[in-house]
Amino acid sequence: MKRMEQPGQFVFVVCGEDVHLHTLNFSLPLLRRFTRRGIIVVTDRSRNAVPIEHDVVIDVDTPRHLTHHQAAIYLKASLHRYLDMDGMYCYLDTDIIALGPEVDGIFEHFSPPITFCTDHCRMPMFSPSCVYHPGTEALVEEQRELDGLRARFLELERAHQQAAGPHYEQIKQIKEAFNQARPRHSRGFSNYYSLSGKARLLASKLLFKALYWGAFLAALPLLPFRKSLFAEWFESLHQRFFHAPFRFEYFARRYGYRYSPKEQLWYDAEGKLVFDDNVLVKAIERHSAFRWDRVHFYWKNESGRRVSWPQSDALRQLIREKFGVVVAQKNWQHWNGGVFLFNRASIPFLEQWLEWCLATFDDPLWKTRDQGALIATAWKFGIQNHPTLPIEYNFIADYYHPRLQYLGGFTFRFHGSERLVRPHFLHIYHHFGDQSWDVWRDVEGLNVGH
Repeated sequence: MKRMEQPGQFVFVVCGEDVHLHTLNFSLPLLRRFTRRGIIVVTDRSRNAVPIEHDVVIDVDTPRHLTHHQAAIYLKASLHRYLDMDGMYCYLDTDIIALGPEVDGIFEHFSPPITFCTDHCRMPMFSPSCVYHPGTEALVEEQRELDGLRARFLELERAHQQAAGPHYEQIKQIKEAFNQARPRHSRGFSNYYSLSGKARLLASKLLFKALYWGAFLAALPLLPFRKSLFAEWFESLHQRFFHAPFRFEYFARRYGYRYSPKEQLWYDAEGKLVFDDNVLVKAIERHSAFRWDRVHFYWKNESGRRVSWPQSDALRQLIREKFGVVVAQKNWQHWNGGVFLFNRASIPFLEQWLEWCLATFDDPLWKTRDQGALIATAWKFGIQNHPTLPIEYNFIADYYHPRLQYLGGFTFRFHGSERLVRPHFLHIYHHFGDQSWDVWRDVEGLNVGH
């Protein structure tokens, strides 16, 4: 029996590029499985070499002079011209993965005239992805070179993981257990600003120092004979008083492994080398001038400068010059265009967004993106402080995010935060299909048997 569709429909846009069509054909069955809403695909079939595996498709002739990427943006910002705008719609990028029936709850979060979710970075960090700037292009290329090396040697890392067999799976579980146990000593400090919270925090710090120096002084006479004695005693005291591990290598011993933090090597109980955490790092260092800083955990270039994505104010300045719109907040938290809710009230906003997207296509200072024009449109309409969607409806699974931790079961946490995020929509905008990534393997498992 066919399910009754509820008001509100999901809309995908895809155009030209085979990779995006294959991505859509992966995402569609999952959304169909979980939603009770209708699903529409808007495309220009004349540009497509791969068929769309869906029954509700709107075919639109896009301007021939546009590239496939530009044509997709054109369709996205002009959806109101092809849909019955008496309804409510949720636009989805093709790489948005539905994880459960909660996806339909997104329609409850509409706030006119249009509703987006925040992006995973702020405007200065996004700027080099949107506009050209001489001061940042070399840094962007350097970061992309490093990303390319990572991708090049992923197969090597994957082969090493497979060769380790059950040891690799056990080591992953040990790391997850440590990450879950490590923050326990701070859970009693929910309010750092209250008098009682400050008192508990101060008491904890004093206890930590007392245990540290007490263990050191007690072990000092014996250190010439057993150098590890202080570390072992302090670890024992830390676990007893704080009920949490302190050093990872001692935590690993509980599971029958010896871990060397300096070399990042794993040995079994018999002392046999079973796994190298640094296979990817060593491969990159052998084939490039990049060097991994093992103290601060980041990559350095040949001159010793940290390799990181650059930040720039160029986008904000170019928005003012091109569109006459002043973005008053340099560090504004811009929106991500991968998911948004819209209806008839959104038409003026969408028309302006479309006009300004088209204006950037032939401008050599602008890269082919829609978010720069989206920022300008939001500030022109004065809705820069507009309510946004909960991040559960567009959770960006950034493969390279240094603070993002995947706990399994589609549960994420950022290092330093106790909050757990369980997304309804997962946004996988790079490493889509990467079977060496535990997040993707779980996504792929959703389609098994369906």
